[in-house]
Amino acid sequence: MSLPSTAIRILLLEDSDLDAALVEAELRRNKVEFLLQRVETAEAFKEGLKRFRPAIIFSDYKLPSFDGGQALLLAKDVSPHVPFIVISGAVGEETAVELLKAGATDFVLKDKLLRLVPAMHRALREVQERLALDQAQAELYSCNSELEQRVRDRTRELSEKNKIMEEDLRMAHELQMALLPSRFPTLPKGCREADSAVRICSLYRSSHSVGGDCFNVTPLSDTVLSVFICDVMGHGVRAALVTAMLRALEEQLGEKAADPGLLLSEMNRAQCHIFEASETLVFASACSLTVDVAKGTVTFANAGHPSPLLVHRRTHRVEVLSLPESRGPALGIFPEAIYQSHTQKLEPEDFILLFTDGLFEVENTRSELFSEERLREAVEQHAELAPEPLVQAVLHDVEAFTEGGAFTDDLCVVGVHIARVESSAA
Repeated sequence: MSLPSTAIRILLLEDSDLDAALVEAELRRNKVEFLLQRVETAEAFKEGLKRFRPAIIFSDYKLPSFDGGQALLLAKDVSPHVPFIVISGAVGEETAVELLKAGATDFVLKDKLLRLVPAMHRALREVQERLALDQAQAELYSCNSELEQRVRDRTRELSEKNKIMEEDLRMAHELQMALLPSRFPTLPKGCREADSAVRICSLYRSSHSVGGDCFNVTPLSDTVLSVFICDVMGHGVRAALVTAMLRALEEQLGEKAADPGLLLSEMNRAQCHIFEASETLVFASACSLTVDVAKGTVTFANAGHPSPLLVHRRTHRVEVLSLPESRGPALGIFPEAIYQSHTQKLEPEDFILLFTDGLFEVENTRSELFSEERLREAVEQHAELAPEPLVQAVLHDVEAFTEGGAFTDDLCVVGVHIARVESSAA
């Protein structure tokens, strides 16, 4: 008659026939279904571990040429997860503790075999629980591995998309920079820069890959130059697209640039018309001015933009180019807005500084704003410097004020140096 599949496979290391019989009797008394293989030597024990593949090991401690400690080491090497119960009557408490530390599951005295079956069931239950835990952990690991693979796949997809987006942004940045003047016109046209009546310097930084600030410098004649600067609400791609549109509008309406107020009025109407179907308000501040070296004048109009500064370098005095009638609302808000032009006299060596609010709307570590007033004071402090060093000195003052903090907004600065005025020379 074959044993049931639930029979417990027991490897018994015991050299005493009597003790072996007592163990079997105890198992039968407790109605344990088992298949037992008894061995007495190290070689037989090794063979039993490999071929019999026991579910549990019972081991005497003292044998003629072998002992339970050696058997435990072999068992942990060959079958590390199989419970190992020491059954002995000749082992002291200290040895028993060392065996348990070495990995024995339990220790049962031969004169107290009543503990054997409960100890066996507890050991086998712990094995089952450990196997169940191992399986759960394996399933969790598999699940985690699958999830990690999905994350890796998704990360790769996002990385590829980000790479494409970065390439697009890089190209957009290059295109935007191409829209900004890299070489400036001279008055009269075609003369050397050193001989030009008006000389331009500029500084541009975007807080993102693409920015919402832009400027343009256009010669209207051999004695008149137009300068336009704007700052679109917001940052990034959206602002950059609107900036490109305004730049195109400014060029399209170039024939009106001789009258800065008219230019801003026409640009405002066009912008309001373009975005009238949009539910989002899109606006931009802008300033337009013309420098006429024949008349020795600057004519300007303002659409909610920071007022330019006129630096009288000969007297180290700084003047704000701003009058109530020359300042109107930002572009794109009121379709019928009319912007007024205002004209002011210029002197040789005067320097006009146009800028966006990114230059002065910065904070220090105490949350103090640099402000337009501080900017005017900084420009006045460096008024004796040549135009480009003056711009760099002012920028250095702003950076020192922020105490290492980054500019959070786009930054655009345009300097217009009036090298000579023809009417003054006449």
